[in-house]
Amino acid sequence: MTSPLAGVRILDLGAFCAQVPHALAVSMAAKLCAGFGATVVRPLPETGEPFAAMPPLLPAGGSALDRFLNAEKQAGGMAGPFAAAIGDGPALADHAADIAISVRVSVFGPGEDPAMSELGLMALSGLLDLVGQGSGEPIRLPGHQTAYAAGLAACTGLMAALRAGDAETVEVSLFDVAAWLNWKVPARITLLGETGAAGPSDWFTIPAKDGHVALVYQDKDWPALCAMIGDPRLTGAGFATASGRRANRDRLVAILGPWFAARDRAEIAAAAEARRLPIGPVRTPLELLADRQNRARGFLAADGTPLMPLRSDGQRPARELGHAA
Repeated sequence: MTSPLAGVRILDLGAFCAQVPHALAVSMAAKLCAGFGATVVRPLPETGEPFAAMPPLLPAGGSALDRFLNAEKQAGGMAGPFAAAIGDGPALADHAADIAISVRVSVFGPGEDPAMSELGLMALSGLLDLVGQGSGEPIRLPGHQTAYAAGLAACTGLMAALRAGDAETVEVSLFDVAAWLNWKVPARITLLGETGAAGPSDWFTIPAKDGHVALVYQDKDWPALCAMIGDPRLTGAGFATASGRRANRDRLVAILGPWFAARDRAEIAAAAEARRLPIGPVRTPLELLADRQNRARGFLAADGTPLMPLRSDGQRPARELGHAA
């Protein structure tokens, strides 16, 4: 099939963004555009590529982050014509004033762009309540979920603007995207009057004979989990409710631990599947390369680079097909 953005030139100003979350979001939006067939030009400041020294670093040198976000883009200047430009407010004002369609990434919206880290965005939006212990230090979610989700929003807005064909500035708020990702909290506040945060999570990983498994279950799954483990201590009053299990996490893990430690991940997954329990293995990077689901979706290249398996009208754009091959 023809790539939907074939022949469209996009100016990626991610290297000129003043803050890291903005730079990541802009660069992801431009990467998605490239995956859909656009020609993406990424000019660099005199200091060079800002992602070049950012982790994770590759054994042979260079940044995996830089390779992931920028491999499909062209280096070059800002000479047009460009159908659209993506950046933060200052970068767009300095380098894209004459481009009809602009995508502007900010923290809270136009005119509200204070200094902000990804950790700060996750804290403000409540995403940090999903990980760690309520009384412990904040634990940052791995990767760049908030910035990448904002990049997806930016790409979606850009494609809508291209479809409309008018001069337009698409506004993307990093905080709004983070709050949307955590939509269950506002819904819970509205319906129940509380956030449900604080204290240990109901979900955690636990060691198996050959690695770890993720123990993810809901209240309705608790009887099936007790039946699978077969330890009568799990039917005690302290474990009858989710709040009780959270309050008695150390005792719970002490009871569950030996059963999981005596079995490998495949055995545990099979036993859980037979009882419709959502328990799955934690994969190593090498195992992810051989995972049947990832291989079927063409999610990873042979060297481990994520391929972003995009779809247009149910099919992968021609450019992505070339990468998968």
